[in-house]
Formats: sequence, structure tokens, C-alpha cells
Amino acid sequence: MTSRLFLMAAFVLAVLPGLSAQAQSDEGGHMQRKATEASADRLLDDSLLSNPERRARAAAKLAEPEPDGQDPATQAEIYYQRGNAATELGRQLEALKNYRKASHLVAPNGNLRADIFYNLAQAEGNLGRIAPSIASYREAIKSTDSTNLVVRNLALIAEGYAKLGNADGARQTRDECRIASGRAATERSERNLNAATWRQVNELRCDIAVSVAEGKLAEAEPKIRRVIANYEDAPNTRGTYIVGNRHAQLAENLRQQGRLAEAENEARIALNIFQSTVGVTSQRTGFGLVSLGRIIAEQGRLKEGEALARKGLDVTQAAGVAGKGGSRGVLADILASQYRWAEARTEFDTMREAYAEDPEGLEAFITQNSNYALAMLKTGGAEEALRLFSRTWESFAKRLGDEHYDTAQARGFMAASLAALGRDGEAKEHFAKAIPRLVEGRDDEDEETGNQARDQKLRLILEADMALLLKSGGAEAIAESFRLADAARGRSVQRALAASAVRAAAADPALAQLARHAQDAEKQISALNGMLANAISARAEDLDSDAISSLKKRIKDLRSDRADGLRRMAAKFPEYARMLNAPPTTVADVQARLRSDEAMLAFYSADDRLYVWAVPASGETRMAATPLGRVALEAQVKALRRALDLSISGIDEIPDFDLDSAWKLYAASIAPTEPAWAKATTLFTVPHGPLGQLPLALLPTASPPKVGGKAGGPLFAKYRDVPWLARKVAIAQLPSAGALTTLRALPERKTPRRAFIAFGDPLFAKDQMDEAPPAAATQRGVKRRSAPKPGPDFTAELAQLPRLPDTAEEVSSIARVLGADPERDIFLQTRASEARVRSLDLSQWRIVMFATHGLIPGDLVGLDQPALALTSPEVSGDGSAGVLTMERIMGLKLDADWVVLSACNTAAGEGAGAEAVSGLGRAFFYAGTRALLVSNWPVETTSARMLTTDLFRRQAGDPALTRAQALRQAMLALMDGPGPLDGAGKEQFSYAHPTFWAPFSLVGDGGGGG
Repeated sequence: MTSRLFLMAAFVLAVLPGLSAQAQSDEGGHMQRKATEASADRLLDDSLLSNPERRARAAAKLAEPEPDGQDPATQAEIYYQRGNAATELGRQLEALKNYRKASHLVAPNGNLRADIFYNLAQAEGNLGRIAPSIASYREAIKSTDSTNLVVRNLALIAEGYAKLGNADGARQTRDECRIASGRAATERSERNLNAATWRQVNELRCDIAVSVAEGKLAEAEPKIRRVIANYEDAPNTRGTYIVGNRHAQLAENLRQQGRLAEAENEARIALNIFQSTVGVTSQRTGFGLVSLGRIIAEQGRLKEGEALARKGLDVTQAAGVAGKGGSRGVLADILASQYRWAEARTEFDTMREAYAEDPEGLEAFITQNSNYALAMLKTGGAEEALRLFSRTWESFAKRLGDEHYDTAQARGFMAASLAALGRDGEAKEHFAKAIPRLVEGRDDEDEETGNQARDQKLRLILEADMALLLKSGGAEAIAESFRLADAARGRSVQRALAASAVRAAAADPALAQLARHAQDAEKQISALNGMLANAISARAEDLDSDAISSLKKRIKDLRSDRADGLRRMAAKFPEYARMLNAPPTTVADVQARLRSDEAMLAFYSADDRLYVWAVPASGETRMAATPLGRVALEAQVKALRRALDLSISGIDEIPDFDLDSAWKLYAASIAPTEPAWAKATTLFTVPHGPLGQLPLALLPTASPPKVGGKAGGPLFAKYRDVPWLARKVAIAQLPSAGALTTLRALPERKTPRRAFIAFGDPLFAKDQMDEAPPAAATQRGVKRRSAPKPGPDFTAELAQLPRLPDTAEEVSSIARVLGADPERDIFLQTRASEARVRSLDLSQWRIVMFATHGLIPGDLVGLDQPALALTSPEVSGDGSAGVLTMERIMGLKLDADWVVLSACNTAAGEGAGAEAVSGLGRAFFYAGTRALLVSNWPVETTSARMLTTDLFRRQAGDPALTRAQALRQAMLALMDGPGPLDGAGKEQFSYAHPTFWAPFSLVGDGGGGG
């Protein structure tokens, strides 16, 4: 189901059709009262540019005394002008009051009545009062003498019905609109091309409203694009902010479809148009910034989204817009997404003050936005949170039923509030009923359009239940908490994987048809569920019982149709169906797949503590919980990485690794579980949150006073004496606990394969072809592989990525060790293209290597999924895409023991890199590999080449050696062996510092042989 994170952003939606704030002409009127040919082009304007002089006049108008003693017609005109002035100042509630007074006094017919009711409808719509808004548009229609204006008002009515989820009302209005449009086509005004364009566009808006009301967002999209094309073709609208409005509408449509990269592009186009037409200080530009911030935040780029929302809020406030603060609501939700609850509550409290004169609006906002009550729960307001969540749960249960996802979510938060108040018995009862529905909630959610907000809410509920379970202790509680943690981890990665899998399935027409049918149903269910939840949360005056019943029936029918399709898919393609709907993994599932010398360490980083489960191959699972919250853990991990993830030029600049902090992290989290895995020689780890950015092999298993180094030895030699976890056990990382079950279920291979294929040293720009070979690093210099680091104000183009010429030597070294054919198996520079990768049958090779940059969403313009950077199509000339995306990876056919990503800085950044490891890893697992070797920070080139070459030399020499043990042995050999020698044969420094020996993680099955 599409998230309703930002539903109450009424003013953000002002740039969308039918909800735009009306502006005034120079005389203060909001629309031309006579539909003459001369004024027809003015009818296209939803609003005119606001400016300080006009706002000053508006403020003066409101400062005048209210009419008293004049005749009704004069009073109606004065109240109408006061309403216009209040609208200009963004004071919608005041505008509404004045328009209502005018509507009671105006004569029963005439253009003034039509204008008053039109603007009354707009004010009601801007305040979220949809049903009264529809009624007011109907009144305006009764008094207008222009058929073109009737068509416009019918378009606005159809859009209102779409917001209420009333498909029947939208369809009936569309039919009226078509009849009226036919009449307008015969009128004299139709000779004006602008009037004809306006009529056609409004008829299209009615069609769009029907598609939206039916949950057919993809069907609405090309119609919105036609509206844009019509406006761009019309001389009087081409190059105006009106075109920007429609690009903003398209951005919102794409956002709801989950096509966030495309949505971002459209939002940027809209913003550029607003800035160039109405100026950087216009409220439209402010709304455009907030809308763009929302889209970017939903991509997971929360800091960037926050910065844009704050800037947009500043612009709208400076423009004099008061209202309910929809922009502030977007900002509050982004803060909540970052677990910054106190700041989010401050923003929500400010919004609450703005609702002082509109208690019904406040009630609707609270019901529709669970972040409001959640911020209270997280900042000491558990009693108030319980009251709000209880009321929401009771309302949803009555109107949606107990099985609806939103009902279960409200119940889960109610249980969390009860637990916070110490009412454990009641909390357990509600958790027991809510969580099964939440965990199984994929049927309500389109995997493409769901986003981080819903995932976050699920995690918070599961975290509260885990904490309650572990109060009681015992093996049962430990096992159940393990299952809940697996359900809470990595839903966004699983969603991206499932969405890509649908597209990758196109290679099998039968599977593709079933998959697409299921996804289409998911999209409609998702959209209709959002409408249903909005409809039942609406003000009393907007409740439409017939529309709600109709929505429920349509959702029920779609679910039944989807379930039938999934059953057919499961029967014909069981592996694919299991991947899309994998249940949470249990302790028993894991133990069934572990070998006698293996164990699993699974982590979960919660809001207020870090959980660790140690699952042995047999025997009891141990569990530890340390009071180390997500924010504090992230700070610790960042501090440890400062000595690892370096931008330096000389060896002497490498700082000491903080052994004391690393030991304390081990002692607090892993050491308590050691009895469960002490006999294991290989540990499978399932990291979560900030731990995804830190290889656990570099944690010391003893306190710093017990370790030291020989005085006068080479630089970093002291680290050879540290009892690293790597000295005790080999480590293989998994993206989820369930991945072990999947990987160990793969069939044994029956066909021989070639040893090694590699793609390296890609060229990202033409001028890189002429670059001279890199000079060798000096004995005390450092050469690292790294890509530009994007920030809030920087997104790279492919051509800006630095070339990695040293990867050619690394690839060649491994090729020699494994006996690969340089011509057949090694693809460098111009040959390292995406088209080349996709043209090969990669299932013929055991080891597949990509020595290039790993990218995460946002690293490159328009990139919305993890990817590998390959040779630019400008260089290769073969029509390549330039990047190998997660979606394209899933379309590959592999049968590999290893996929090596030796230059991928995929664990850098604020957690996003860890998701890239999971995203790329899952994609390669789906394509057909058992393990992935990936770097956690920009590697130093010589030590990286030595480590990877030695790793594969060891496996080639001992086919029985497991992947995890081969990596461990190569790490220890690098750590304990000699560092670079000077001309006299003296060791200059040691590779024992973890920045050299610990950059690589094995992701996947650590077993197997070469």
C-alpha cells in the first residue's frame, strides 16, 4: 500500500490540478466574470503570480471593518473581496468564513454568485473539506453562463470524487463533462485556440480523475503527459508556471507508482519552471521544493530531503503563506523517518497550534498521520499516544475490519503504547493479534510503491514486541524474537528485489504474464487501500458510505484475483513464488542448514538497544541485548571507520585504530553469546543498521592492555599482536537469516565450468582513454580506489567517476593464478561494457569479477537502485547503458561460486552502502551465485591485489578449502607477512593495520570449495 506519510500537505498539493490556490487579478478578482473570447486565455490561470504589493493591498483590505448596513449585494461583494484578500495571504480559514458570508448574501443568480461559490469551493478544498467543496462547485455551475467554465468546474468535481475514492461519482461527472464539452465545442468562444485547449485539457482531467479513483495510476500517467503536451503547444501557456503545475502532478503520479527517480526528474522540471516564471521567492517555488524533498526522502536520501523541505518551508513562510503548514508536516515526517522524535514533535506541535480554529481539521490530520502520535510515544507522551492510537484502531476496525493492514498497524502501536505504560498483559494480547497480519501484509502492498515509512513503522512495532518478549526470557521468547527480527530487517531491499524480479522474469513469457498480472493487481490494491484509509479517516461531512462500500468490494475482488494468480504461479514456478513471499526465518530453519562447525550471529539495531542472537548448529540459542541505541551505535561505527575509510596521501597519515572502542563493542554485544558459537570455525553474520558498515572480523576479542607491539618495529606491526576475531573464526556475512536456507538449497552442479571471467578498468569518459598509466605509489604513499562522494548538493554523472587503471593488474594477477585465457575471459577498458556483460553466457564460469565502482541510489543522476559502473556508451560505442543495475543483474544467468566486486565502496555512507551490499548481493544470488566478495571502503591497491590473488591461489591449491576459510587465511597471511620493502630490503610498514587486511567481506555461503 502506498504510504500516506504526507497526506495533510494541503498547500504542497496546491500545485496540483484543482487544488491550486487562486490568485488575483490586478483588481483583486479571482476569475474573469465574462467568458468572452478576449478573456478566454485568462481562464487557463489557476492562479496569478503573488507579489509583495498585492499582499500589502490584501492585508489592507482585511484591516477594513466588515460591512454593516449596506444592501445584501454590496455586502456580498465586500465579503467576496475580503475572501480574496485572505486567500492571497494564505489564510484559508479566514477566506472560507468570508466566502460563506458572501454566499448567504449574494443574489440567487448571476456571475458574482458563480465567482463566490467557485472560490468558496477552492477554499474548502484547500482545507481538505472535499464534500462541501463538491457541493459549492455544483452551486457555481448553476449560476455560470459559460459552458467552458462548467467544464472546468466539472473537472474539479471529478478530482474531488477521486480524492474521496468515489469512482462512481467520478465516472458520472466525467460523463457530464463530456456532454458539456461537446456543447462548448459549438460555441463562439471555441474559435479561440486557447479556449479550445482549455476545454480539452479539462475533459482530460476528468478522465484522469476516473483513473485515479479506480486505482489505475499507470493508466492516468499518459493522460497527464497529454495535458502537459497540450499546454506546451498552446502559445498562451507555453513557458508558464501552468506547465510546471502539470509536471508537479506527473511527479506525484510517478511517486505513487513507486517510480521515484522519474518522479524526481519531473519534480525538478516543475521546480525549474516555477523559478523561471514566478521567481525563487514565490510560494509555488516553495511548494516545489517541499514536493521534491518528499520524493527524495522516500528514496532514502533523508538528509537531502530534509534540507529541501526546510528551504521550501522558509520560502513559503517568507511569501506570506499561513494556513495549516503542510510544508511543516512534510518536514516533521522526514524527521520522524530519521528517528528524530523530539524535533518531529516540535514541528507537529507547531502545526497543532495552527489548527486552533479548526478542530475537525486537526482530528482528520491526527487520524491520517500516525507519526503525530508516534512522536508523542517516543517523547514521553505514552498516555496521549495510547488515547490516539486506541481511537484510530477502534475507528479502523469498525470501518475497515480487523484484517486490514492499517487496522493491524494501529493496533500494534496501541500495544506498543500499553507496553510503554507497563501494561504488559494487555500489550501481549494486542501484539499477538496485530503482528501476524503485519508480517503477512505483503498482500496489501505493491512491492514497487511501498516505501521506507511503512517499513519503519513495522520495525517500531516489532521492536516493541521484542522488548516485551525478552522481559519474560526463555527459549521460546528468544526463538520468537529471532523470527520477528528477521521480519523487521531489510524490507526495502526485499521490495526492490521483488520488483526487479518481476521485470527480470520477462525471459520466461509464461512467468512474465503471471508476474505482471499479480503486480498490476498489487498496484490497484495499493492505490485503493490508500483511498479507503483516507475515506474512512475523513471529516464526518466527507464520509461517503456508498463509496467506502464500493472500495471495499473492489479491493476484495482484486485480492481474490491476485490470490488465484499467485496460486497458479506457485504451482508452475515455485522457486520464484517463494522468493517473492518468503516468510520470516526461524531458529529451526537456520539450524537445519548449519554444518557442525558453523554458527550464526544475527544482529538487530533497535531504537534503544542492540540485540544479538547466536545460533549454534545444535543446542540452545543464546541472546544478548545491550543498551546501545541505533544513534549511539552509528556514532561508534563512524568513529571506528575513521581509521579505515581514508582520504590520505601518505602512510604516516593513517590514524591508530581505536582498539579500546572496538573491544568494548565486542564485549557488549558478541562476547555474551560466545558459549553458543565457541566451537564453530565459521560464523555466518547477519548485520543490521550501522553494523552493516563494519566487518566484524576486525573487533578484538580481548581488552587493549593485553596486547602490544615490539618497540622499533615497522609502522603498524603492533597490530599483529591484537587478538582479532579473524584469528579465532572465519566470517561470512548474509543479507538475511533466510539467505542461508536459500543458498544451501541450491542443487549440486553437474557441468564443468571455466575458472574465471573478469571485467575491469572501465572507461567512464572518452578523455580517460588517453590517460597515462598511473605512477607507482611511493614506498610511504597510499593509492586508494574511490568514487566521488555525493552530498546534498552533488550528484555525479558517469563521466565524473575516476578511472581505476590498477584494477587491470589485479584482474590479470588472479587470471594467471587461475589459468584464465586473457582473450576469452578478461574484459578491460572498452571491452568492459554493460552490453558485453549481458551478451555473455556467464553460467560458464565459476568466478565472476567486476573490478569497478559500486553505486547506490543517488550516486549518479537518475540512478534509483544499486548498480555497477561500467564503460560509458560514448566510449564502447555498443549501445551500453553504462551501468549494470540491480534489475539487469537479476536478468543475468550465472552458475558461480563467487562474484567478486573488488573496487566497490559499497559499505560507505550513512547506511545506504550496507543496503547496496544487500541489494547487489540478493540480485547476484537470484542470478545464480553462492557468494559475493565486496569491499567495505576504498581499498589500498597493492594490499588489495595481494589479498584477492592469495585468496584464489589458496582455493585453487586446496579444492576442499571453504570460501570463508580461504579469505581468513589470506587476511592473516597479509597481516602477519612482510609489508613493502625499500631498496635495502627493509620493511617500511606492516599490513597489519585493519585498513589493509579487513576491507573485504564475504557475503553469502562461506562453505564450498574452489
